[in-house]
Amino acid sequence: MISKSFIKSSVTYTIIGALPFASSILLLPFYGNKNLLSTDDFGLLAIFIILSELARILISFSAESFLGNTYIHYRNDNNNEKKFLGTSFLFLIIYGSLLTFILSITGNLLFGLFYPAKSIEFVPYGLISVITGFFNGIFKAYASHLIFREKPKPYFWSNILHFTLVITVSIGGLYLFPLSLAGPIWGRFTGAFATFIWASVFFVKHGNLRWDRNVFKHLVKYSAPLYFHNILYWFISNIDRYIILGLLNQSSVAVFDFAIKITLAIEFLQNGLSAAILPKVFELWKNKNNESSGSIEINKYFHLFTLINLTLIPLYLILIPYLVPVVVNNSDLYQSIPLLPLLFAGMVVRTWYYVLVAPVYYFQKTTILPKVFAVTAAFQIAATYFMVNLNGLNGAVIANFITKILQVSLMFFLVKGFYQFRANKAKLIYYPLALIAMLTLATFLIGQYSATAVYSFIFIFSVAFAFQTYRKEISISWIKEMLTK
Repeated sequence: MISKSFIKSSVTYTIIGALPFASSILLLPFYGNKNLLSTDDFGLLAIFIILSELARILISFSAESFLGNTYIHYRNDNNNEKKFLGTSFLFLIIYGSLLTFILSITGNLLFGLFYPAKSIEFVPYGLISVITGFFNGIFKAYASHLIFREKPKPYFWSNILHFTLVITVSIGGLYLFPLSLAGPIWGRFTGAFATFIWASVFFVKHGNLRWDRNVFKHLVKYSAPLYFHNILYWFISNIDRYIILGLLNQSSVAVFDFAIKITLAIEFLQNGLSAAILPKVFELWKNKNNESSGSIEINKYFHLFTLINLTLIPLYLILIPYLVPVVVNNSDLYQSIPLLPLLFAGMVVRTWYYVLVAPVYYFQKTTILPKVFAVTAAFQIAATYFMVNLNGLNGAVIANFITKILQVSLMFFLVKGFYQFRANKAKLIYYPLALIAMLTLATFLIGQYSATAVYSFIFIFSVAFAFQTYRKEISISWIKEMLTK
């Protein structure tokens, strides 16, 4: 029987893990207030935030995964545990400081090289963002370790501290220094610095700060493939903003980034559903003696995943034109709304990715991921550059959509080499394809017809398709059973 403490700690990790997403949503009314932040600065802030995330990935060398996933191999011996923690922390500090220094002195050069015609300075906000990435890398490694150490209380309070400082300093800074990036940039720096100190105290207290060669070799061997994967993931997720900045302007970055932020709610939904479903699917594979094939029982979970996504996406799309003016008063950002149908079509495509990646993780075929992401990242850069030159922001959205199609196509081609799919085509293929077609068509109809009418029609179509496809099994009790049994 599952203990109450396990359930409580799981809820803590899930909810607190969502705080970065929550902070992005809570700050949107302030970032989208034209009296506090201009459209150009909104776009530039997006550039610096994703620069900070890139710095975090580069500087941490994916050691956060090592500190979490491999802790079990060291925890039974106090001496080994101290070596594990101490060497990992020393590596993060030494490697992180070196890379932070390199990024800091080359940042201005790179900005001048890629954006010679733009008046964009790396100093001070780019430099602060890089240092913020360094601090966040240390903290994320600490937080990941806490999960596997089964310490929900310090995980909770350290993340709450980070969240609170980011929100309060960012908002306070916007009112003290309106129409400036000072508040948002220093807000993120303050939260990162405070939790860096918190994490460092833990590592110094619990680790032996002496270099252990064996731990270091283990760290590099384990983290290097993940490091490569995480860098590629960043490129696929963020490089379009940098290309838009180079070919268009900061306001265009703001419009596109705001559209992407709107879709984050669906990404959060997909990640949460996936986290709930995958353990159950993995257990079914285990019970079938690790047979690498689908089954009716396994597909039911993916049917549920598809059903929830494909009914909520068009419903969310109906609400957005009414919610956005309530959340932000910068009318420049409303230009993002016509971009949404095709972006959401891409989110429908992404439901296939979650189905495909499940056997990759369970059957430990993770070498597939760097191959897929390398090809996809290269395509993303070329396609975005070409399409933005050809059709501006609409081109960036088209490139984003096509990239997602390429990604799942490559995944399918490689996964079917070791896994036998036994899919219900109506539920897992035809239903998503139909909604993708409707959302793509909506992109061309919005200018001619009412957006509310078009989105409402798509929602009614999706619900009707779902009812027809799932009519023999759909019910509230069925959904509850799938998520809780």
